[in-house]
Amino acid sequence: MVGVSDPTSTFVQESQEDIQKLNNALLELEDAADPENSEAIETVFRVAHNLKGNFGVMGYTDASNMAHAVEDLLDCIRDGELSVTGERMDLIFSGVDQLDQMVREISDDGETETDPDETIAEIRASIDAGEDERDAQASNEGSAADTVSPDDLPLEELVADVDGDLEDAECLQAVLEFEQTGSEHVDAMFVLDAIEDEYELLQTVPDGEAIEDGEFEGSFETYLLTDSSVDTDDVATFLEDNRYLEGARVTDVTDDIAAAATDDTDDADADDSDPGTTHDSQEVESIRVDVEQVDQLYNQVEEMVTSRIKLRKIIEENDLVEAEDELEEHGKITSSLQDTVLEIRLVPLKKIVGNFPRVVRDISRKQDKEIDFEMKGVDIEMDRSILNELGDPLMHLIRNAVDHGIEPPEVREEKGKPREGTIRLIGERERDRVSVTVQDDGGGLDVEEIKSKAIDQGVITEEEGRMLNDSEVYDLIFHPGFSTTDEVTEVSGRGVGMDVVNQVVRGVDGSINVESEPDAGTSVTLMLPVSVAIVRVLFVTVGDEKYGVPIKNIDEISEREDVTIESVEGRETVTHDDKVYPLLSLADRLDVPNADTDADDMVVRIKDGVRQVCLRCSDVVGQEEVVIKPFEGVLSGAPGISGASVLGEGEVVMILDVDTL
Repeated sequence: MVGVSDPTSTFVQESQEDIQKLNNALLELEDAADPENSEAIETVFRVAHNLKGNFGVMGYTDASNMAHAVEDLLDCIRDGELSVTGERMDLIFSGVDQLDQMVREISDDGETETDPDETIAEIRASIDAGEDERDAQASNEGSAADTVSPDDLPLEELVADVDGDLEDAECLQAVLEFEQTGSEHVDAMFVLDAIEDEYELLQTVPDGEAIEDGEFEGSFETYLLTDSSVDTDDVATFLEDNRYLEGARVTDVTDDIAAAATDDTDDADADDSDPGTTHDSQEVESIRVDVEQVDQLYNQVEEMVTSRIKLRKIIEENDLVEAEDELEEHGKITSSLQDTVLEIRLVPLKKIVGNFPRVVRDISRKQDKEIDFEMKGVDIEMDRSILNELGDPLMHLIRNAVDHGIEPPEVREEKGKPREGTIRLIGERERDRVSVTVQDDGGGLDVEEIKSKAIDQGVITEEEGRMLNDSEVYDLIFHPGFSTTDEVTEVSGRGVGMDVVNQVVRGVDGSINVESEPDAGTSVTLMLPVSVAIVRVLFVTVGDEKYGVPIKNIDEISEREDVTIESVEGRETVTHDDKVYPLLSLADRLDVPNADTDADDMVVRIKDGVRQVCLRCSDVVGQEEVVIKPFEGVLSGAPGISGASVLGEGEVVMILDVDTL
């Protein structure tokens, strides 16, 4: 990303949020039983209008024109002039996608390259093609158009304009209609000038600037304040005699304005009666902070943790007993600051899954599938660094569920299932762990087919296949390059991705569990930490080398002489509670030079839920809370190593990944 000014950075972030809101509201609109009266249409229109204004203010004319075209089409839908159809929604979504692309270009280069003219023309053509639909509906509405609903009035603004005093005055709504000549905005300015010469013009909807720019479709509303002696019919006659107008409808809305003014007064009195209520100022409850600043603060906290380790070592070496209390206090402050910064870094899951409903909609429409997609628990929060890694894996799971999981409607009917399939994304948090589950009610995984494919592809032997239980068979789908599908699709590819999903999840100290049942569906659950950077580790030595093992992975530490070591098929094992644990020598596994395995005196048993194994090492030399820095480049993904930590005096210690050791 190129360096951009703060206003542009804020604009990009707000625009991205608005586009996501727009996408989700459009999906609700498409599914609404009564689109014209749904809350979604108001949300869609409001967000589109906001985008148009923001693009215009920032000087991005092409993007503003695109947002304007989308807004006009939505306005016709909101007014009931156009119906919601799949083709029309495809057109709107296409426009939103181009807006999204232009925002990305602004973020990268500070300007847009996308040419939206073709899409704008298609949107305008869709609006024009709906003229017959609008005319037919208008002829059926008849006199109903003369009825004004209080809900349609800008009451709050009108109350402020009339200052609550309507004793000797009346407020009238005048809907002005213009012939479509191409210069309606010019005619409108002449009409408004004539109105202001005769009456007090309170406001117009849209506002005067929009009218002057021609941003209205043949008609707009005005609100006039007249003397109570003036008859409404006289105002209507005055307007109808104006040569620039094709027609006008005038309605007295005085009572509605007066009622709203009374409500506001009552609310104000209620506020004033509360001695604890003040109106002088309003506290700022949140601020916008650049993510780089948060990362810098987090790095400084990591350095404080490392500094505390160095201080403890100095105190121990120099027997500075009087400094131990201060170090303890320093530790408490550091821990508190650490917790606070980690909380700041927490981001809701919906930040990376907010566009998933749109993805499911587009793929299912392309494949002629009927899918109900639901998301629950997406407000749960996780560390930003983890969420950044999870976007692509979760997207792949969703695409797989649509492409391979959910059957075509006709196939589902043959199986006695509803035509519409269901996919759910569910987030849950339990203490310091989060689970994210993608489940579908599709065809499920076929155990025998997976075994057969794995044998054909050389992943396992026939003998190994006979020994595997269902859970172990499901794990085969994460083997690099494995696939049960012969046909390559543009949606989820050919077996490329599930191994990457596994690598990414393991890389952030997570795990994957797969459950499935034929014709009942598949559930893939990712178990993830809320935060992974700072953990407590046990330090072990292997020869002259020191390594760290995350304490959360350890079940028991024993001296070698306290455990019974046996040889099974040439491999050393340890038996505990009738379970047999392979005994791994860290010296051999890590290829530690000059290490004497006969001198290994300690055995570390790993928790069964992590890996059923024991580790053999020379000694255990304490534990400490450390900052783990993951490796990058050629060292990333090295088996058995999850990262490194810098201890006192600059000592670097490798942190073991016992799952891949």
